[in-house]
Amino acid sequence: MAKGTNLHIKIKSDRAPRSAENVQWIGLTRPHGPSWYQAWLSSQFEELPSSILDIFHVDHERCTSESHWECFVSAFLAISECIASTSAITIDGIIIQLLEKSVIATDASYDSLQYARYFVFSVLGWQTMLFKPAHPTEPVHQLTIEEQRGCCEYTHMSLQQDMRVCEQDPLSEFLMGFGVLLPSKNICLNDDQDVLHIFHQQVEVSARTFNAYNLSSITGIRIKWVDTLACHLAFNASTRELSLFQCPSFCQFCLLTYESLGQGSIHACATTSKLRCQWATEDEVNQLLREILLSYRLLFGQTKRSRVLFRSLNPFAQCSKPSRDPLLSTLCGKKPCFPGLVQKERYYLSQDFPVLRYRIAVLQRQLATTTPCTWVQLWRDKRDSANWLTFWAVIFFGAFGSLMSLLQVVLQFV
Repeated sequence: MAKGTNLHIKIKSDRAPRSAENVQWIGLTRPHGPSWYQAWLSSQFEELPSSILDIFHVDHERCTSESHWECFVSAFLAISECIASTSAITIDGIIIQLLEKSVIATDASYDSLQYARYFVFSVLGWQTMLFKPAHPTEPVHQLTIEEQRGCCEYTHMSLQQDMRVCEQDPLSEFLMGFGVLLPSKNICLNDDQDVLHIFHQQVEVSARTFNAYNLSSITGIRIKWVDTLACHLAFNASTRELSLFQCPSFCQFCLLTYESLGQGSIHACATTSKLRCQWATEDEVNQLLREILLSYRLLFGQTKRSRVLFRSLNPFAQCSKPSRDPLLSTLCGKKPCFPGLVQKERYYLSQDFPVLRYRIAVLQRQLATTTPCTWVQLWRDKRDSANWLTFWAVIFFGAFGSLMSLLQVVLQFV
């Protein structure tokens, strides 16, 4: 791949480079990384087209799957270091650094450049978990993310981008081409007047009424577990599906990595421009990660019926056992609050969930506008305890009075 012909990228490196130990965060060498991540990453690696592996310095005829994996891991960690150490880096800028480090083979062909771009694009998705790269078509001309059925249209406004964006768009600008994958604080992504009204009027939610049990039993919303962080709490009205991120320890680990090292791959995708008011800054990325962790407590952990509901679900039905995140069961299925999270009976959205505020407001609107249609839904709907007791008291005494009247009539003929 020729550096001079196809890639004219100026690299501005203004962050201190990290050692190899600092960037090896995927669980391959650092025992305190997410235990499930290596198995999950391995499954993503196995789906890579064999043609993509041509970018590595290996004899493919004699190469084994283990040696391909070693090449992949080396490139994965090198990409992580490039992203973390260079401001406003582009995909082509990452490729230049990989060439300089001899991580990938030097080949002047156009196809090799496209394969390298697709590989870096895929690794970016796996390191941030903001999107899932779609399987490329041959020849590779576009970068495509996998459609997450159930994810809202504002998160995935476009599923494809032309390869030319790799040349000059830094990562935040590049990702904006797909949609609002990293939303900022207190923004409403919908121009619908009803949605805008409830966004501004709904200032708080109660864990007693806003929880997974009520969303499921009263509104009929189905929960869909996804491994895409950007789709967390996204509600699709047409399918009645609520997408929930099934890997909370990834959020925890990103926060710990930021605290100890200063930045991670997902933070490198934040914007530094004041003109990008809808896209998250570094601080807002951290806020989003904390809100995702707290949202599991709000939806499941704080109410008994929601905890029971979670235990009846199978969030890892499509995952192998090693790739399952154990923290999900801790946050959703156990009553004690997870250390570091401050749970409340009532949450003020602008303060406690400023980034996820829009999505919670949409779900709260579903609860507020849904009227129970069946006797079972009426029995389960305890959002207003006084009305619930009054309704069922009238039903009980009315039924009891009717039964007594019927017995009196029957006894008159005995």
